[in-house]
Amino acid sequence: MIAQQQYCSPDSDVAVDRSRPREDDGDSIEVVDYQSTDAGEWKRFLENSSNGTLFHDQDFLAYHDPDRFAFRHLMFRRDGRTIALLPGGLIQDAEGRTAYHSPCGASVGGFVLPRRLGLLAMRQLVARLKQHAVECGWGGIEMRLGPSVYLRDQDDQLGFCLAAEGFRLVRRWLTHVVPCPAQTELVETLLPKRKRDYVRAAERKGACVREASADELEAFYKVLLANRSRHGAKPTHTLEELQTLMKLIPSAVRLFLCKVGEAVAGGALVFELNERVAYNFYPCHDEAYTDLRPALLVGVRVIEHYVRRGFRYLDLGPSTFDDYVLNDGLTSFKESLGARGYCRDAWRWSVCQKA
Repeated sequence: MIAQQQYCSPDSDVAVDRSRPREDDGDSIEVVDYQSTDAGEWKRFLENSSNGTLFHDQDFLAYHDPDRFAFRHLMFRRDGRTIALLPGGLIQDAEGRTAYHSPCGASVGGFVLPRRLGLLAMRQLVARLKQHAVECGWGGIEMRLGPSVYLRDQDDQLGFCLAAEGFRLVRRWLTHVVPCPAQTELVETLLPKRKRDYVRAAERKGACVREASADELEAFYKVLLANRSRHGAKPTHTLEELQTLMKLIPSAVRLFLCKVGEAVAGGALVFELNERVAYNFYPCHDEAYTDLRPALLVGVRVIEHYVRRGFRYLDLGPSTFDDYVLNDGLTSFKESLGARGYCRDAWRWSVCQKA
């Protein structure tokens, strides 16, 4: 099923195969719309996948109002066996053209793939998705992928296959991720000595970080609202949506608070994306307690929490967005916790363009 062509690498005298899937390569792949009766199969595939996250989970996506998004989650099967998942939905642009977006109502999306899927099979999936878009009359596809640390087996094969099939990289955000050390005793060694002194001084003054219950979410949200409003922004989620999330997936959404007595000095809401990666989604602090540096204290204790539980990475979230403007202060703070930059990429393909 592959059109083979021999060529010599410019760095070698050895002839190698240069392969490009023909149009019929994906014909054996069936694309079906997800139904509620598929929930168990979706969950099992997700749990055993190479790159699945909480953002691909139907339990997470269920917090949205049913009328908010035109969800159209897809399942890919070959010989009756599921080989990939794709959460997403249909979105119309200003001109009324409909495109398929993955994610829809989440931070990252893209194919959920089995472990050690070969490059050819991966490219066939992308080609079949394009064919499906044409069959459905969609104007195009947009797919936003998480950083490579989300994968069990880290590689860039999906990005390569998207590019090879005519997708264009249209946005690249930089997200900062902390590689978790092997032991909690090593967490503070990530910090400059000055920051270690800040942490100890805050705790001597009575600041304490602990995991909190959903009952304290409202107090946290007040601090979050005030913190975001100072920067002319607002949280992505409403209080009610976060309360719903904590009810739907209590084991994957964790609240950490920095308290001084009964007062909330700061905190963070953390999404556990899979067994390897946690995402510090909503770090915030009360300006009245700036001298205690609660954001730093929460950051350190949250890293320790996930080190104890065997997680490998803590994602601190994007530091740049579509304009590529770097927030120097935010970036320096994240780097002081030992974070390094990874890319969250958005890829787009239009039906009218050539592959």
